[in-house]
Order: sequence, then C-alpha cells, then structure tokens
Amino acid sequence: MNLKLKISAISVTLILTLLFYVISCTHKDDIVPSGGSGGPITRGEQHVDNAAGFDKAHSNVNWSTKYLGSVSALTGRFNTFHITRFKFWEEKPDSIYFTADVWLNSVNTSEPGRDGGCLLGTFGTAPGAGDVDSNKAVITSKKVVFSTTDKGYIVTADFKFHGVTKEITAKLSYDGKAEQGTQDTYGFSLDFSILAISDFGIVSSSIGDNVDIICNAAIKF
Repeated sequence: MNLKLKISAISVTLILTLLFYVISCTHKDDIVPSGGSGGPITRGEQHVDNAAGFDKAHSNVNWSTKYLGSVSALTGRFNTFHITRFKFWEEKPDSIYFTADVWLNSVNTSEPGRDGGCLLGTFGTAPGAGDVDSNKAVITSKKVVFSTTDKGYIVTADFKFHGVTKEITAKLSYDGKAEQGTQDTYGFSLDFSILAISDFGIVSSSIGDNVDIICNAAIKF
C-alpha cells in the first residue's frame, strides 16, 4: 500500500472513531422524561378532607400579566381568600374536589396608585364591597385526573369572574407534609391561566389578555 492510501485509511478510521465518540456522548446527556422511559410514576396514599383546616397565614394567591400586553410583568396578590370545600386523595383523583374564592377588592400590588384607584374599577368592584358575587372570583373543581408526566393532577374547573363563568384547566400539585404534633400540615399548589379580556370582558389597556394565577395552600389535618 502506498503512502497516500495509508494516510487516507488512517484519516477515515479517525473520522469514524470521532463520530462514534460524539454520538455516544450525546446519548449520555439525554434527559429521561418523568413517567416515560424513566419508569412509572408512583404516588402515596395521603388523604386530606378538611376545608376548616385551611391555614391562611401560610397560604397565598398571586397573579401575573404583561404590562401593556407586551412588556415587563405586572404582578399582584389577593389579601382575602378562602377555601370553602377541600378533599384530596392522593391515589384517587376522582375523589379530589375543592371550591375557593378571592375577594377582588383585596388586590394588592404594593403600589397605592393602582390598588386604590383604577384597578378596582377595572374589576368592577369597590373598596367597601364584601362577601357578594360582584366582589368575588370563585373556582370550583369539576373533574380531576392524573397527570401523565409527573405526580401532579390535571383539574377541569369552573372559574367565575367579572360576572362570567368559564371552564378552565389547572395543574394541581401535592407539595408534601410536615408533622406537627397531633396535627399535620399538607401543602398544595394550583396553577392556571385565564384570558381576562377575551373571556371575562375586562376592559383595560394596561394588562395582557393572558393572566397567570398561582395559588399555594397549607391545610392542617
């Protein structure tokens, strides 16, 4: 074999070896999705049935939307909120249900110029409003199924806001348990989005149509 052929053969061998090495490394770095080829999703047997155990002091309801519909996030929370029905059964999603509400005039964005002014008018409520329909947004679960990608749950619910009721889809997560003597505290989170302008008739040029809502609840049982 002449020198040129030897050099060509060595070059081909080096290229093939390099390709094999790169492909092997690439496959090693692949992320295995939860509940897919990574194995089955396992859940425990926790059971919580106690709306009266709602620990408001360690719970919160937050919202976020794009200011002017396209720039930095505008965020806020509600100071007054309630859970009026709550039942959770970790391995039985068809036994899970809840009803919760917020008082719209308790909105707080840490900016007095918004909180006491145009924001309440946009929501169609007033500072002195109390436990009346026009001052509440209410979510009521209708159907709960297992998530297929993680240990969470997919919730179909009715969301009543600004005089309109729409069906929404939310993600419910069980966040764990802390033992406290004879009574334990269980943590849950609920995430969903609404189209405030398109679906619920909010008239505002300050917000985006899409509003993300995140609820975190502590329940004692």
